[in-house]
Amino acid sequence: MKGPLNVDIHSLLKSYTMNPTLDDSRYAYNDSWWNPRFLVPSIDKDFRLQFDASALSSARIVLGILIFFWCGFVWFDQFLSPSSKSSVLAFRFAIVTPLYLLLGAIAFSRVAASFYQPLIVLVESLTFAALIRVVALYDDFGFLANRLGFELSMLSQDAKFIFVIIWIIVVFVSSLSARIRPQAVVVLSAILVSAVLTTINAFKPSAVLVALAGPFIFACIPAVFAGSLMMQRQALSNYRATKLLEQSSEELEKSLELLKTMFGRYISTEVMKSLLEDPSALELGGERRKVTIMITDLRGFSALSERLEPEQVVQMLNSYFDVMVDVIFQYDGTINEIIGDALLVIFGAPQEMPDRAQRAIACAIAMQNAMAEVNNQNRAEGLPELEMGIGLNETEVIVGNIGTSKRSKYAVVGSGVNMTSRIESYSVGGQILISESLRLEAGEILRIDSQQEVLPKGAETPLKIYEVGGIAGSYNLALEGTDPPLVTLMRQFPINYTVLEGKKVGKKGLEGSVFRLSKKCAQIFLDGSLEVLTNLKMNLQDVDEKLSMQDFYGKVVERSQKEDFSHLVRFTLIPPAVDAYFQALLKYAVKK
Repeated sequence: MKGPLNVDIHSLLKSYTMNPTLDDSRYAYNDSWWNPRFLVPSIDKDFRLQFDASALSSARIVLGILIFFWCGFVWFDQFLSPSSKSSVLAFRFAIVTPLYLLLGAIAFSRVAASFYQPLIVLVESLTFAALIRVVALYDDFGFLANRLGFELSMLSQDAKFIFVIIWIIVVFVSSLSARIRPQAVVVLSAILVSAVLTTINAFKPSAVLVALAGPFIFACIPAVFAGSLMMQRQALSNYRATKLLEQSSEELEKSLELLKTMFGRYISTEVMKSLLEDPSALELGGERRKVTIMITDLRGFSALSERLEPEQVVQMLNSYFDVMVDVIFQYDGTINEIIGDALLVIFGAPQEMPDRAQRAIACAIAMQNAMAEVNNQNRAEGLPELEMGIGLNETEVIVGNIGTSKRSKYAVVGSGVNMTSRIESYSVGGQILISESLRLEAGEILRIDSQQEVLPKGAETPLKIYEVGGIAGSYNLALEGTDPPLVTLMRQFPINYTVLEGKKVGKKGLEGSVFRLSKKCAQIFLDGSLEVLTNLKMNLQDVDEKLSMQDFYGKVVERSQKEDFSHLVRFTLIPPAVDAYFQALLKYAVKK
């Protein structure tokens, strides 16, 4: 037996869900006043691409505004006349403007993701240049206002200059809403200065008006530039926070998946979900609870492992546990411990389970039936076959998290656990033994093949144990494996045997003879009468010295009522050489 293999549920949950590892250095950026950017080129490129995509909607609006003024007013200016001005204005507003807005948005959506910055700057430069011709623009608004009943008297060059300058600033500021790059601010600022100087040259406003409007106009440049820097820093910060949040979510998801994988080796999916949904169940502490405990053990595996290579032993155990754990999880059992080749399984904790008794027995039957799959794999890989004994007990125990905040273990404590181990020790390969308390809890749906009274070590009174062969009800399962029939040998062959009392060796050198034999059992005449469930160590006689040194083991499962000292012994461990000798006897030395 090897040391226990336990899962520290409390520590795992705490470490894997509370401390995700984040590599925030990947998203560090310089804090340059001119052009802050991410230090990692790939991250900075990804940021720029995402920002370009997010700025697409704003850029469409800006382009629509530019097309509106350029095409809706300037291009059709040649058609204006006092007699046709009303119809032309209606045509511009009702047809031309929506059409160009739609076409501009469609065209721009095709190219904006890749080079919309140069495109916008080009269109803006043309627009600023065209705005020196918007005297007619002011006239249009004046005409439209007069038709609506509003009288406008500001038709001087100063009024037209102010009007044009206002629209230049509007276009300048609104165009910058499409992007926040400081380089773009510099380019547009140069365009703004050129447009203002051209407008002053075209309208020649009064010096006082230029002196008053000039500082206001040029104040837009540093204001917009500072705003773009602030917006860029904010965008970088938001992008970094978003990426770290995504990374944190990914790390948390990976941690949870790892946690589920680790949990999945010990508890069923339903139990794992209940623990993850209610972390308070992982706090240190315990409670008394009725549970069904199952202990399984491979017969003779310790001796078998001494004959095999370590790699083969691990391979056999892994194949065995792969199959058994799947069966246990199908019946919602909780694997409390894996001790070498033994399993300690709980039904009814940490998850409440009203039908735990029936479920545990059905699980035990399914596990015994699944041993056929395990042995098929072993035979295919040239490994020996295995047999498993199972003991079950219904008992009240203390269940809970035992340990410290740094290291804890979900465990069961109580005399019922030891009693279950005693019950399992009486089983032979392929057998399921249950306690009286479990038989009563399970009800009348069990098929009981036999019953015995035993006096386990440490018990004050005899204990009734029952051999289960099947369960009815919704489970409707029965043991599939049956022992091959005993055959009578042509002649008896002698053996020496030693009675094993627990872990102590009894009197040695006793003689017996085998007269009936099968692959798993033997009918033997012994020197005296032995109690059922007595363990024996045996050796062959009248064979070569090497074979006679091979120990094989068995358990008395029945005493004959007709023949004195005749006992049915179920083999628990047979070395390959002895097994080959038995197979030769079964083939050539039986009565026809």
